[in-house]
Amino acid sequence: MVPSNTSHDIINNIQEVTGFSQKDSPLTYLGCPLYIGRQRIIYYSQLVEKVSKKICGWQARMLSFGGKITLVKHALQSIPIQTMATISPPSTTIKYIESIIVDFFWGRDQDQRKYHWASLETMSLPYEEGGVGIRRLTDICISLQYKQWWNFKAKSSL
Repeated sequence: MVPSNTSHDIINNIQEVTGFSQKDSPLTYLGCPLYIGRQRIIYYSQLVEKVSKKICGWQARMLSFGGKITLVKHALQSIPIQTMATISPPSTTIKYIESIIVDFFWGRDQDQRKYHWASLETMSLPYEEGGVGIRRLTDICISLQYKQWWNFKAKSSL
């Protein structure tokens, strides 16, 4: 990957010396998009697609709310963790994944959403406070950013 204003002579020299070929941005490396410039929602479409594909396999099954909560907590919320630990996806992408998860939990009838009896904010509360313990992806993303900051500060002070 090189910036768009790089001359063709430099690109050809890099290709001859290293043997690498040029690819367009974004590249996916270890499940995370690598790109030049600002974030775009389209770069994270593979992440959203992974969550959607998981849910499609479960839609036809008759699952109780307890079964759905277990799948959401242990399967769906673990999919974007690696990406969020390395880079922070745009908030629009995170909100879209959260809406997919909530729609799966409450269900669909012939491509129409069912009524959501509780908001995601209420559902993400602990059991003792009336929630079901689902973690919000926005909160996870913020905590992972703080962890990166802490690791950076701890290693830079040595």
